[in-house]
Amino acid sequence: MTGRSEVQALLLLISESAMQALHEYEKHGEALPSLYKDHLHLLDKGHTPILLKKAIRNLEGACDQLCSTLAPPLHTIVNVPQDYYWSCLRVAAHKKIADIIDGSSSGMDIMSLVTETGIEQTKLTVIMRTLAARHCFHEVAHGIYINTRLSLMLHSRNSHTDFIDLLTTEGQQTAGHFQEYLDNVEYGQSHDTTHTTFTYSVKESGFQGTVYDWMKANVMRRSMPSMNTVMGSLSIIKVFPWNRVHTVCDVGCGNGSFVWPLIQEFPNLHVSLFDLPETLEVARHVSIHHDALCLSQELQNQLHFQSGNFFDDPLPKSLDIYYFRNVIHNWPDHSVLSILKSVREVMGDQARVLIHEYTMHSLQQSQPGAHIEGSLDEAPWPLLPDFGYGKMRLHNQDLTMLFMYNARERTVEELQALSNQAGLTLNKIWDLGETTVLEFIIANS
Repeated sequence: MTGRSEVQALLLLISESAMQALHEYEKHGEALPSLYKDHLHLLDKGHTPILLKKAIRNLEGACDQLCSTLAPPLHTIVNVPQDYYWSCLRVAAHKKIADIIDGSSSGMDIMSLVTETGIEQTKLTVIMRTLAARHCFHEVAHGIYINTRLSLMLHSRNSHTDFIDLLTTEGQQTAGHFQEYLDNVEYGQSHDTTHTTFTYSVKESGFQGTVYDWMKANVMRRSMPSMNTVMGSLSIIKVFPWNRVHTVCDVGCGNGSFVWPLIQEFPNLHVSLFDLPETLEVARHVSIHHDALCLSQELQNQLHFQSGNFFDDPLPKSLDIYYFRNVIHNWPDHSVLSILKSVREVMGDQARVLIHEYTMHSLQQSQPGAHIEGSLDEAPWPLLPDFGYGKMRLHNQDLTMLFMYNARERTVEELQALSNQAGLTLNKIWDLGETTVLEFIIANS
């Protein structure tokens, strides 16, 4: 194939994917607003439909591959390490610039922003024009800025600033130490959770322990709701047949952010929430006192809270579903095998395990066994089999797991192999556009 034929195919894919995305917006309440409007579409505020995620996956993959094909290679390579956009996002989030501008109907001039933020004029000008070049804020006249659909994601009412803070502080700080970490004999060769890139990056501060110890007092726990929104974690509520089951255990439930919409959508379910005692207490408090939930007393009676550590304590016995979201990828193989074996010990004959997280696509085309229902989506030609940049957040998350936990995201085949050792077998795959749900059942003797 020639470069011209690839370019033509990519242009067609871009056009088709863009039209599919437009259709998704239009069938959910209203036409797509301009990027430079300061109000959000319904889909900007929460759950992203699976079909929209899949259209954007194709669109981002094709746009990136088109630019990489047509631009001189050095142009593309240099753009990546020279991209400091993230540092400006951090400033805008910390200084609440979107909140400040939101109070002005016609925009806010740079000197007023200087007064409100305390940032020196020249420096703030560079920050604002960098953000505006990527459509985060819009310069409507010289030095006068308004919000856009992107900048509104930094507004305090949207509760995403903790996630931005995590990615642009601990995330970037850790990544900056990656090369020297790999060269360090003690740390770079270790798979221990106390010897990660993150713990290496903060060791001079006197911190000792794992990222789990650090999480207890820092921003990561507060950032998880935003991460779940980005991942589309609630999509599984729409595609899995929850009406056919009666009991569910959310293993590693966190603050219960998955359970609340699940039990409201399927009020006949009885749900057990399993996590460490201090985390479970947060979930219990949210279930009772969070105004936005409004769980009836009847629904609250169908919640069962069981504290424990899944390495040491037994899980609730003989439930229909054992659901793991963003748990398995935190751990090395030997720990994952221990978790899966502990689940297998309490499962009834018809029970199922659902593992919901990012799943690595092979860069070569592959298909699961014939006995398995469903598969990972295949990328259209000429995209890479894993959709290339269209799944870049998957690769970024893979690096995040390495940096923070000495762990990784796994392929379907790797999870199959671990589950087989635990006496489980893969039964079904749901590709949700960004994340994947793998269903496991007890293996035949």
